[in-house]
Amino acid sequence: MRSRALLGLSLCCVLAACTDGNDRVAPPPPPPEPELTYSAEIRRTEFGIPHIRAEDWGSLGYGFGYAYAQDNYCVAMREIVFAAGRSAELMGEDMGNIESDFLFRFLNGDKDAFADEFVSALPQFARDLAAGYSRGMNRYLEETGLDNLPEGEYGCRNADWVYPIDSVDLFLFLRREALRGSSEQGLFRRAILATTGPDEGAAPAPDALDEAVRALEAAAAELRDIDRGSNGLALGRDATRSGKGMLLGNPHQPWFGSGAWYQAHLTLPGVYDVAGAALHGFPFIGIGFNQDVAWTHTVSLANRFSLYELKLNPDNPLQYDYDGEWRDIDPQTVTIQVRQPDGSLQDREQVFYVSHYGPVVNLKGVTPLLDGWPMFNGSVLAFRDANILTGIRGIEQWINKGQASSIAEYVEALQSIGNPVFHELAADRAGQAFYGELSAVPFVTQTQLDRCINGVVGPLLAAATTNVILSLDGSDPACEWGTDPEAPAGSNLYGGSSLPQLLTTDYVGNSNNSYWLSDANNPLQGFPVIMGPVGHEGQQQFLRTRIGHIMVEERKQATDGLDLEPLFDLASLKGLMYANRVYGAEVVLDDVLAVCATEAATPVLQACNVLASWDRRVNADSRGAQIFTEFWKVITDQLGNSFQNVVQSDEFWARDFDPEDPLHTPAGIDLAVAANSTRVLSALTTASERLAAAGVPLGAPWGEVQVLERNGVRVPIHGGSGTMGVYGAISANLVESGYVNPRSGNSYIQAVTWDDSECPIADVILVPSQSTNPTSPHFSDQTELYANKQWVRFPYCEADIAARQIGETLLLQE
Repeated sequence: MRSRALLGLSLCCVLAACTDGNDRVAPPPPPPEPELTYSAEIRRTEFGIPHIRAEDWGSLGYGFGYAYAQDNYCVAMREIVFAAGRSAELMGEDMGNIESDFLFRFLNGDKDAFADEFVSALPQFARDLAAGYSRGMNRYLEETGLDNLPEGEYGCRNADWVYPIDSVDLFLFLRREALRGSSEQGLFRRAILATTGPDEGAAPAPDALDEAVRALEAAAAELRDIDRGSNGLALGRDATRSGKGMLLGNPHQPWFGSGAWYQAHLTLPGVYDVAGAALHGFPFIGIGFNQDVAWTHTVSLANRFSLYELKLNPDNPLQYDYDGEWRDIDPQTVTIQVRQPDGSLQDREQVFYVSHYGPVVNLKGVTPLLDGWPMFNGSVLAFRDANILTGIRGIEQWINKGQASSIAEYVEALQSIGNPVFHELAADRAGQAFYGELSAVPFVTQTQLDRCINGVVGPLLAAATTNVILSLDGSDPACEWGTDPEAPAGSNLYGGSSLPQLLTTDYVGNSNNSYWLSDANNPLQGFPVIMGPVGHEGQQQFLRTRIGHIMVEERKQATDGLDLEPLFDLASLKGLMYANRVYGAEVVLDDVLAVCATEAATPVLQACNVLASWDRRVNADSRGAQIFTEFWKVITDQLGNSFQNVVQSDEFWARDFDPEDPLHTPAGIDLAVAANSTRVLSALTTASERLAAAGVPLGAPWGEVQVLERNGVRVPIHGGSGTMGVYGAISANLVESGYVNPRSGNSYIQAVTWDDSECPIADVILVPSQSTNPTSPHFSDQTELYANKQWVRFPYCEADIAARQIGETLLLQE
């Protein structure tokens, strides 16, 4: 018993010791913090520019998607709905676009198939970046709530079409944007949808060729989207005072909606550190700069597609001749849903007819001559698109460009041909400059063009559209797009070394003409017309192209009045950008005023007097620019080549175009031709009448006439129509009270150079401002700076970012 008592006492002591304050058993450790999927730091500097920093690609995209959504969520969301082919389903017929929905369901298949076939082939970093970006946009939606989303013209508060997106949605959107110059271009989207299969209707007689030519000329102009233009200058060390490279980027993109710009700075330490601007909804910087390289783009009007004429089997119109054998045309039915006024969904079907080249198209919307299955000549036309895969590859190419530390590395990044429609211009710290048409161009040689454009339809299309729309013989295997081993596998595009390009220490520039005069002193020649039908080798150039090169040459000689010392520094480069010269007036106004001095000009004397004192610029205080703007529209409507964007006439010019002097010809008005004086007076009369009807005084300051309305304030917009030779192009139509609310033009402008520090020097401006939300402080702040010809110094290095930060740092995690 005593032993048991001692044992009990011992146990009690042990238990007591276990609860002693100094010897207690430690409590179980807390559960580990959940591992973060995304973590990004967002800081904003003046004018709302976000600087996103993260340690992995997914988190970088996450921070960027969230920051972008804070400013413009509804813009990208709307475009994603269209890219997914769901606009009519979610918006109804009035807001949606049934044609576009059918087209992209046809091109992409269902979402899962698109992900398996295209997205899965991308490098992991690209998929991570897109996944993070879409998650960042979704987080903004979750935190903000549908009923608190922005209102206004580009808002989406309580919209039925808003939904959480994923990375596949984002890649569908990127693909659609890459196809805007081909399948998604309105002319060909309508032609693809207009195809209804074989019919019994009588083919139109081919005696309407003259009418068909005029219709084709007008239709081709639609392919030259004036909302998407640009200027770019890359200066090498021989053109700058510092010996460093310099770059001017001046894209003339839309100001709002698809194709507009958004400023940002993205940093993945040691991997990617790029500042500049991204297109709305794009998870990477499009035009920008890093520590050592700066780049920009101008829209190239090289061919991005070709038609093929298919000679049909008279006994079976769903077959066509290919190398002496009949091939089948495959009908494919696509179904979409369309929201009805009562909210119900209705199925709609469209049958696409597909050859091995691509879908059959019907150009009856252009001219009845090209209607019918078959057309008058027993054929139909098929459409092949060079950019079907480019938009998917683009994300990889743009990231690689941003990682380049020299022009050599930049050019290497271009070899993947992920660029759908752009001329490339770049400069680096070491003083090298580069131009290249390294974009998606079908591998069709000049020999093929000479052989394969035959019959009636092919030559008709080529002649009427100045080779912009090409139709090849679909029965001849020798007319197939070729294979370049340097190009992406299966793309049938030209590889990098076969495309026009120039590396220099002088300068290169482009303003949407072809590659030919990218360096006016060192023309690029010997390339097939398919690489640049607009302003092709030896052809008349845009007035905007001419003034760009002329201003560079004048600056190099210090004859432009900007600075007494020759060559470029940052101030003179910005001065060139804001010079606002109207080159068309420099070319013809003296002769216009000579006509004004005649007795016949009495009815337009007021317009003549205003023009006589006009400074021939489109500055805010210029008086008379509106008269010349409307005058030149009349002249170009009468004598212009609508796609080549030039005035072509055997009798109008005093000095005709000379390919040996392409920057200074044509010039002057031939007043020895009486019809030209009559034409000038008639154009002045029409210009005066148009302005009077709009309530615009002939001598009103340009800054009161051309304005952007922001929350009831009319902000002056300097610059003017690129067609009349204004380098700083603005696209605006004359409406009541003036050129109100331009739709595009000078958009994101950057002037970039370097000194001996590690930090690039970049002065920028985003003309429409950073946010489309009317309640944002960044809805019009940069617009007002632009009105006063001011710039924003873009902070790149850490000390500059910290010094210019506004608000608190946001650490975004989940």
